[in-house]
Amino acid sequence: MPYSNYYSELIHRVYVEENLVDSPYMKSAVEQLPGIPIQTVRSKQDIPQRDLNRHTLFAGSPRGKTVTRCPGSRGHLCCNYLTVDLYLGCTMGCGYCIMESYLNFTPLTVYLEPERSIARLQDLARQNADLTIRAGTGEVGDSLLLDPLFGLSERFITDLSTLPNLFFELKTKTHFVDHILDIEQKGNAVIGFSVNPQRYIEAYEPQASSLVDRLDAARRVLGAGYRLAFHFDPVFFSEDWREEYLQLISALSEFPSDRIAWISLGTMRYTPALKEKLGEQPFLYEEFVPCRDGKYRYPQKIRGTIYGSLYAALGEVFSAPIYLCMESPTIWHKVFGEAPGKIDRLRAIFTEVKSV
Repeated sequence: MPYSNYYSELIHRVYVEENLVDSPYMKSAVEQLPGIPIQTVRSKQDIPQRDLNRHTLFAGSPRGKTVTRCPGSRGHLCCNYLTVDLYLGCTMGCGYCIMESYLNFTPLTVYLEPERSIARLQDLARQNADLTIRAGTGEVGDSLLLDPLFGLSERFITDLSTLPNLFFELKTKTHFVDHILDIEQKGNAVIGFSVNPQRYIEAYEPQASSLVDRLDAARRVLGAGYRLAFHFDPVFFSEDWREEYLQLISALSEFPSDRIAWISLGTMRYTPALKEKLGEQPFLYEEFVPCRDGKYRYPQKIRGTIYGSLYAALGEVFSAPIYLCMESPTIWHKVFGEAPGKIDRLRAIFTEVKSV
């Protein structure tokens, strides 16, 4: 396992629910975490207060619904994405991380019983056979940060590979892809990389992989037969934003357009609760305004200019669907001229999945 030194510094103690001690996924992780204390508990409530920190890993069973709709934002258009809570929490320390405002459990968490989530996705795909379904595990944690330890993504990719209308995405800011390259049955699996100019990665994503490493990982998964996705989110406004992001798009132009599943755009935004935890981040010196969902965003004129420029530049390189993440109908009309449901290339993405 090429990342053993990384995990030995990241994880200092593991707590696992008693019924999962013999899980093959847990055994895989234990083999790769030599010398790290592992203790069984009945539930996460039994973890001592002193270990409620980001160097603790908790392995448990999912509670409640295992597949849900992206929560979206009031007054803003949602892209009809389905989320699977598999890995919760993160240690990359991104200076804008919105998870800081709604995750109330500090230790890293992994749910070691993927069968329920997989079965639910299979049912939804069959019940909505005439629709395109997009689902992924990167909503409340990086899809690949801990996956080399547990190997859970392989089970999802393999078991969902026979469903022609289901696109399963692993979204990441890492380059941890070696363990998924040799999976034979990939189906419509998509490896999505969050991208930003290196200057912003260094400033706001201190523990994430560099842009060079992410793009190298993208080449490897592309060569292995996966589709790719790129997420420009969050895009930062600054004096040189246009030049920096156009250079980034130029760097992405090496990837074949027909292997890109989708590209998303989202500008920097934050909740009032998150602002209290952001400290003196340089991007906060720009102007932000409150929006209908309570989040703060750049003013509409700035967002419209950013999206318009990036959409035009990306459209010259890629034929893949390009969409906005959590944006208002006004911005959609300003950039695209109409709502996403009326755009041929986006209609499949924005058609709501039934019975979730």
